[in-house]
Amino acid sequence: MKKLLPGLGAFFVIIGMGCTPPAPTPIEVDIPEHYVVHKTAAALTIDGKPDEPQWDDASWTHSFIDIEGESKPAPYFDTRVKMLWDEEYLYFYSEMEEEHIWGDITERDAVIFYNNDLEIFLKPNPNQPHYVEFEVNALGTLWELILMHPYRLGGPVSNYWDVNGTQVGLAFNGTLNDPTDIDSLWSIEMAIPLDALADLSPGKTVEEGTTWRLNFSRVQWKHQLNEGTYQRKTDRTSGEYLPALNWVWTSQHAVNMHQPEYWGYLQFTEQPPSIPQAFENDPWEVEYQLLFYVYRKQLAWKKNHGTFSDQLAPFGGPLFSVNGNKYEITLNSGISTFELSIHDPSKGTITLNNHGYLSIK
Repeated sequence: MKKLLPGLGAFFVIIGMGCTPPAPTPIEVDIPEHYVVHKTAAALTIDGKPDEPQWDDASWTHSFIDIEGESKPAPYFDTRVKMLWDEEYLYFYSEMEEEHIWGDITERDAVIFYNNDLEIFLKPNPNQPHYVEFEVNALGTLWELILMHPYRLGGPVSNYWDVNGTQVGLAFNGTLNDPTDIDSLWSIEMAIPLDALADLSPGKTVEEGTTWRLNFSRVQWKHQLNEGTYQRKTDRTSGEYLPALNWVWTSQHAVNMHQPEYWGYLQFTEQPPSIPQAFENDPWEVEYQLLFYVYRKQLAWKKNHGTFSDQLAPFGGPLFSVNGNKYEITLNSGISTFELSIHDPSKGTITLNNHGYLSIK
């Protein structure tokens, strides 16, 4: 009998080693920027100038960075934004350093980013995939559009979503479309009707603590002159336009504004701008970013293989760690669908599906 035991003992050792839980895959999660927008009791004149005392008390965002993050060269012109709100409007005021202020697109809902512009991306319902975008150039030409899903899911995008009550004011420390001088900066002041934005999140009102997703992008082109007229600069050899620079409030980690999970947080307070208000962190932020990390991996997998993966192992799962904390993702998948979830006994369960819908129970 004893002669059989060594082999049997080796068998048990192998089984025991095979049952050792896998080590979690470490993931770096960057928490986006946030801004607390204060309520103003007095009306604002939308003229591109922050003359009202409410603007003095409103805080600036930090200066914009490269769209891919702080590892890339810092923008050579400064850009920053302030915000306020009241019962009628969400207000924005932006200052952009610029030595040559120019623009030539005058048609509403044209592709404004073919000029230097400021772009505002808003997602009033953070748990659903649809969002809106506003673009404005130095002529005050406006482009509003709504996307039911990001471009990575095929949109669709509608250019016919117009918010006719939107007000745009501009001011220049310099001149417009005059290449004979050196300018200093241009500013945009905007008032976007709050009800048009709140309609994108039915059943939810804007009140103390309401939180939306938000990012800004400044598109900056190198220019050339053609008979004294500004144009986007072209490559001398190919004749193609040189690529635009993209400067943003919070990093997108890629040259792609249409990954809303990377956008910052806009949190509303009823307090006036003279009273500081702390931002209330989202208790699910790490899980949220971790789910979208795997979500993007799934989209890439389908692009390469034709279907979604029915396992998390190709993405390092199901166990992950962030800052030493462990998380387990559960995957439910079909031929053309998938659902990712993380359960926390103290908070509940957060779930993300392939369409970008998020739920917390």
